[in-house]
Amino acid sequence: MGKIRLTKVKDTAAFRKIAMGTWKTAKDPSVYGLVEIDMQPVLEKLPEYSKKNEIKITPAHLVGKAVAYCMQKRPEINGLIRGSRIYLREEVSLFYQVAIPAKGPDRVGKANLAGTVIHGAEKMTTAEISKSLREKSLAVRDGKDKEIAKSMDIFKWLPWWASKYYLNIASWLLYGLNLDLSFLGMPKDPFGSVMVTNVGGLGIDIAWAPLCPYTRVPLLLAVGAISEKAWVVDGKIEVRPIMPIAVTFDHRLIDGIHAAQMAKDFKELFANPESHLLAD
Repeated sequence: MGKIRLTKVKDTAAFRKIAMGTWKTAKDPSVYGLVEIDMQPVLEKLPEYSKKNEIKITPAHLVGKAVAYCMQKRPEINGLIRGSRIYLREEVSLFYQVAIPAKGPDRVGKANLAGTVIHGAEKMTTAEISKSLREKSLAVRDGKDKEIAKSMDIFKWLPWWASKYYLNIASWLLYGLNLDLSFLGMPKDPFGSVMVTNVGGLGIDIAWAPLCPYTRVPLLLAVGAISEKAWVVDGKIEVRPIMPIAVTFDHRLIDGIHAAQMAKDFKELFANPESHLLAD
């Protein structure tokens, strides 16, 4: 029947090499869940809060503030696994993915993915998280973040077959031995306590993202697009703006009880936004 007609990809984004070097089999401890949030109370108060703080607030900022609250409340899940032991962090750090537009006339519509971390998020307001993320994102997109630029340049020239070895060795040195790898473009704790990605901003209703082994991050939240749905409010059906949050967590560090408690906290925080999410 002949061979399949294939063309080898020669020019691709750096994050493709990172993905190829990350996953090989489906054997992992991931657990997947879904939390749906009624955004009506938040959307009613958000314009005033944004105007007062002179900053745009997105669902990803609100989710970051909420998960920082939940992890501070449960310090036993704010950690990472080194070998067969669990080590806990002293602060909550939020990792946000950032799209970097490709340069050049032949790169229209193409982009790389990078990320930036906000440390000490449990001590910050939602407005402070938004301002910090905006500053860091602009630095990444403008190439002013030298560590990120250096890290992405490494993958630009790294052979495909070597990407998994580089990622695994770097993770072992960075997290396993807790070494300073800033000379490789990797700041201390570059992936933080939890990853937040705003897939809704890309027009995706909902998506579950996989855990990245080399990051040692036990929790990942994918914020989906807000859409109108039939919702039961005080025993009556109403049309409400609902935001889905697809959750992936490491079952070695987080169990079903933790997940259920955090889901309950999320719903309470968004139902009463002025108590925490939109508080000064």
